[in-house]
Amino acid sequence: MNCRRTLALAVAPAAMLIGLAAPAMASDTPAPNAPNAPATVSISPPKVQVKTWHWMGNYGSVYDVANAANGFGAGAGEVLTQNINGLYATFMYY
Repeated sequence: MNCRRTLALAVAPAAMLIGLAAPAMASDTPAPNAPNAPATVSISPPKVQVKTWHWMGNYGSVYDVANAANGFGAGAGEVLTQNINGLYATFMYY
């Protein structure tokens, strides 16, 4: 019986040391040919769309123009409209 206790007491600290050392030995980065290796991603600046004027059509009233501009999210100075023969010709800058 004493022999088994001694063996258990000798094995327990060794198991604790191995358990603590295992994460330190593991590498955070997998091998380059590993099947679960993350894909490499090149870091490049995001492409920014250049803003230009776009024809949005003819509207029947200024309220329709305002609704279209608000629905589109146009900011100050991004809507140009002109009353021609009762229709509001409209351009938006986006």
